[in-house]
Amino acid sequence: MKKVRVTVSEDIWRLLKKDSEEFGINNNKLCNFILDKFKYTKKFDIDKFIEPQGRPLKKVIQFDLNVANKGIYYDILKANDVEVEAEFFRDLFEIYSSQFKYQREIFIFQDTYKVVLEAIKNKSKMRILYMEDNLIISPYFIKREDQGDENFIFAYDDENRIYRSIKLKDVIILGVLNEKIQIRDKKYIENMRKNFDPFLGERLLIKAIFTPIGESMLKSFTNYKPKLIKKDENIYQFEMTLENAKFYFASFLKEVTIIEPQKLRDELRSSFLQAYKIYDDKKI
Repeated sequence: MKKVRVTVSEDIWRLLKKDSEEFGINNNKLCNFILDKFKYTKKFDIDKFIEPQGRPLKKVIQFDLNVANKGIYYDILKANDVEVEAEFFRDLFEIYSSQFKYQREIFIFQDTYKVVLEAIKNKSKMRILYMEDNLIISPYFIKREDQGDENFIFAYDDENRIYRSIKLKDVIILGVLNEKIQIRDKKYIENMRKNFDPFLGERLLIKAIFTPIGESMLKSFTNYKPKLIKKDENIYQFEMTLENAKFYFASFLKEVTIIEPQKLRDELRSSFLQAYKIYDDKKI
């Protein structure tokens, strides 16, 4: 038996692992399938499968050039030896779309990203606007959660005196300050860097029972998915923070029963009752 060993980026490794779980096929089958279908051509062409269903395969993107791009538009075409403009733009959009979501986010918000990285490098505090709050923060690093696809700034909120994970895309930078960052708890910060959890908080043991539909949802709901510790018969045991659990399990509705901890059961019950009151109100 021939064993193939390939070193890939962590992102590709994680994507293959996620597809293996979601599609219900093991790693060997997935990798061999990819090899089989791409062995003589590397085209990812599914249009021929979709077309018989009558789905629209083409959509038009229309946009206006801004002042800066309009002024050098024909220079851009000339520099890239463009003969057919539509083909040139199709290539641009395909390059953009082929990136992971968190990479596209960094690309779009790269100005913010660069300023934050520079502040981290220089150990400088920042003033930012976040969710309408004007904050002074000490940024330590930018990272994403292993099962997520959003970028977070892990920082200390100097005014409220708490550690926070702040979504990069929701930050408006008001300025970088001359005041230097103080390292308060080096061990905690390094632990967060290695085992980042955007929800922060104490990690709890969660026990839950899923319906067959819930088990299928568990494979599909991969964003901020908790770490599975073990499964005893039909009881799943996870490790996660309370906030993460509230966020994650709320989507399952009746397809999951939380056995413990009681605090999570109470939090979900309260949330579901509030939602019930909204939909039970006859006045819209």
